[in-house]
Amino acid sequence: MVRSHTIQLNGRPFYYAEVPGPGPRLLILHGLTGSHDEFLHLAPILARQAHLYLLDMRGHGRSGWAESYTVADYGRDVVAFLQDVVGETAVLLGHSLGGIVATWVAANRPDLVRGLILAEPGFYIMQHLASSWIQPYFVSLRDRLRQHDAQGESLAQMMAYVGQTSVDTAVPDAVQQRAIQLMQVDPAVLEPLLSNGLLGNEDPDTLLAQIHCPTHLIAAESGSGGVMTLEDVQRVVAQVPQAAHTIVTGTGHDIHLDRPQAFFRAVVSFLWKLERVLQTA
Repeated sequence: MVRSHTIQLNGRPFYYAEVPGPGPRLLILHGLTGSHDEFLHLAPILARQAHLYLLDMRGHGRSGWAESYTVADYGRDVVAFLQDVVGETAVLLGHSLGGIVATWVAANRPDLVRGLILAEPGFYIMQHLASSWIQPYFVSLRDRLRQHDAQGESLAQMMAYVGQTSVDTAVPDAVQQRAIQLMQVDPAVLEPLLSNGLLGNEDPDTLLAQIHCPTHLIAAESGSGGVMTLEDVQRVVAQVPQAAHTIVTGTGHDIHLDRPQAFFRAVVSFLWKLERVLQTA
């Protein structure tokens, strides 16, 4: 059963969904311009393995907008959420931006994190952003979101836009869900990415070198729309002592939407192995 909550963290409202279950606490963090909604289709089966929290990060979903959107800003919010709401160590599952934020939290507050699942975290995409498909896509998306914020438009109009720019997924009503996400998001969340300021002064390799908890990286094929090359995957795994990885073939960046069964299997396998490790420690 999904429970909905709104709380105050760092001076602004945050929305999250909670699905009680056995096993560890599992906090799910969405990607840039996404929301917790895109993981709800996995909640019933994941709740058999863990007690779920699905958070809308600042500027996204039903959470409050903010004046700054760096990885450290998001990370401090997540730290407050873990302390004030979860109240115990948790596994963090982050997709895309959420994976980078989860890494920041694990590096800066290892006492709050018992494991990491990083799905398509674009640690190194900023280094070649201008030559990737991401730059023009997010420039166009930012302009569209500004237009919506200034003029407003109907759900049907936003769904038409999404239908023109998105591929089909395995999730029912995915176009409507994505349209709602875009109507809720603060257009300013895209500015740090496009100005190369999302990481602030943080260095991905420095953050990764500080990770000492069990970690699993889930990546797509770069040729199919993934944001990590094979070299990127190897670079991440080499720097985290307890890291393993899964590459899901034939899919792009949104593995949890395009290949939900493969994504679920990778997550549950990690949770099962993590519990075994903790029980024998």
